[in-house]
Amino acid sequence: MKNLKFLLYPLSLIYRLYTSFRNFLFDLGIIDSIVYKIPTIGIGNLSTGGTGKSIVVDYIIEKHKNKSKITTLSRGYNRNTKGFVQASKKSSAYEIGDEPFQFYSKHPEINVVVCEDRRKGMNIILKNLPNTDLCIWDDVFQHRFVKPGLMILTTTFQYPFYEDEILPIGNLREDKSSSKRADFIVVTKCPDNLSKKDKDSFIKSLKPLDNQKVFFSSLTYLKKIKSESEEIEIDVLKDDDFILVTGIADSSYLVNFLKFKGLKFKHLKYSDHYNFNKSSINKITELSINKKILTTEKDFGRLTPKINDRDIYYIEVGLEFPAEINDNDFDSNIEEYINKD
Repeated sequence: MKNLKFLLYPLSLIYRLYTSFRNFLFDLGIIDSIVYKIPTIGIGNLSTGGTGKSIVVDYIIEKHKNKSKITTLSRGYNRNTKGFVQASKKSSAYEIGDEPFQFYSKHPEINVVVCEDRRKGMNIILKNLPNTDLCIWDDVFQHRFVKPGLMILTTTFQYPFYEDEILPIGNLREDKSSSKRADFIVVTKCPDNLSKKDKDSFIKSLKPLDNQKVFFSSLTYLKKIKSESEEIEIDVLKDDDFILVTGIADSSYLVNFLKFKGLKFKHLKYSDHYNFNKSSINKITELSINKKILTTEKDFGRLTPKINDRDIYYIEVGLEFPAEINDNDFDSNIEEYINKD
């Protein structure tokens, strides 16, 4: 491994120089970052995935969809379309991307749009969806041609960005010093029993700026699982073996949760945003004969169009900001930003 890192170091150095120079041009204003009049919240990370960005987006949507007219703007990763697309009842995960499809399926009352060019996307939103009074940008930290009014950076408690290295040696998309651009840093996937000592130690290593607020959060899995036709208690799975299918960056939290529940299953693990092909579908259907299939909410939208003769269920994941480990209230701080003059 050390030899491999040594060989990759020149590539990592080149990538660091490129991203740092690009950021330098934006910081000096040589390349413009457009700021918009309506409230815009950007969620992103420094790593290549697995920090819970989409869960934070979903959390903010859930808290504010009855108070604001929300539009989400995403790239629509790994979709089979190009340009600006607005989600509708006829949309699929393959048309708009798995995460935007998840947002729309769960919150059909909001506007969900995808566009690789965030400036173009915002121009169309302001023209075609003028009632939007809160825009949430998913995975936008590196898209510096637009600048959100509030930038949220996510990082996991177990694998914080400050312990990582830039690509290809590590998983960082830019230097860890770029974290200074964040207004809020949300630490995700914290253990349930996080102590004040461990929290303080984390903050000491994180070294946030005086103007940055840090929030600690944990994942919560619901006790019921859902299919297209029914909702059942997850404990029903104790009676039978089942197949777990995941195509997310980090499935360890879900796997550990299911094992803690005493469930027995075979896990078919695929890469993040995996586009299930004929070979993988054949394997899943072969192994799931007379068995239920459990998957994530994100993967559900990509599996159901291709497997229609099996019971496929998904488990929802939520987010909590425990008051006992947070010095500031996340919800009130988001509310304060949205309502500021």
